[in-house]
Order: sequence, then C-alpha cells, then structure tokens
Amino acid sequence: MNKKNMIKPLAFAAALACALPSAWVMAADVHSAEAAKGIYVATQGNLGITLPWSRALPPSAHTGALFVSIHNQGGKDHLVSAHTDIADKTELHTHVHEGGLMKMQQVEQIEVPAGATLELAPGGYHIMLIGLREPLREGMRFPVRLKFAVAGSVELEAEVKSMDAGTGAEHLHH
Repeated sequence: MNKKNMIKPLAFAAALACALPSAWVMAADVHSAEAAKGIYVATQGNLGITLPWSRALPPSAHTGALFVSIHNQGGKDHLVSAHTDIADKTELHTHVHEGGLMKMQQVEQIEVPAGATLELAPGGYHIMLIGLREPLREGMRFPVRLKFAVAGSVELEAEVKSMDAGTGAEHLHH
C-alpha cells in the first residue's frame, strides 16, 4: 500500500479514537447535567441516584423501608447492599405473591438493568431497615450507603416523608 492510500484509513482510525472517549465523557456529562437540575442527588459511575426516602413511622415501630430510583446509563450493574447507622441491620427485599398473599422476601442483590431505571418503591423492591435505633419522624434525614457490584459505593442522605408518602393518599391533603 502506498502512502497516498494509507492516509484515509489512518485518518478514519484517528477520528474513531477521538470519538470513543468523548462518548464516555458524554454519559458522565449527562449525569452531571441532570444532577445540576436536581434530578439526581448523586452519581456513581454510570448511575444517577434520586433522593432516597422513607416513611414516617409510629414511635413503637422497629422496622422501616427505604426507597430510591437508580438510573443506569451504562452496562448492567447490581445493588448488592445498603447500610445506615439508624438501623441494626439492612436487607434488600422484594414482594412476592404466595398463596393469595403478598409477603416480603429477602434477596441477595437487585439488578440495575443497562440503560434503564430501577425503582425501589412501596410494593416492590426496597431496603428494609431492621432494628430502628430511633423513630423515623417526618422531616428528619439520615445517612445511607449503597453498594453496587460495578459502580462501587455511594454515600447519600435519606429523607423521611409523611406516613402516607408513596400511597397516593398524600395528594388528598391539598
């Protein structure tokens, strides 16, 4: 191949090499832009994470649940654990229908599908807070750490909302 015939393939290879890193940067820029608009409170790797929240509970309650949305702009990942000092123990849970009843079941991890959003919400996947060390009161905040198989760990602050948050009933009070 002479020098004249090599110029086009070399130019193409150089352009491709420059374009690939910019595609990776674009994914990070999307997270940064969305975080700046208040869509995400944190980003970790390819994940954008909304404000985690829990419901207020009566002072006698010893367990609660934590909910959050996780948007994945990359390849498949898994939520593998959560931790907070407000509870003795945290577990990842889902709801299953068994014998006509709906009950909670612990899971080892929760898939965060590629290019999709994982919703931890009432009636679905959630993080159980077991052995609450203090009552969850509306308006309070507490730290929580989420650990992902690929993206690693992220420190967040969860907010406690009203007792009827996430039920649709909270809209009836307006």
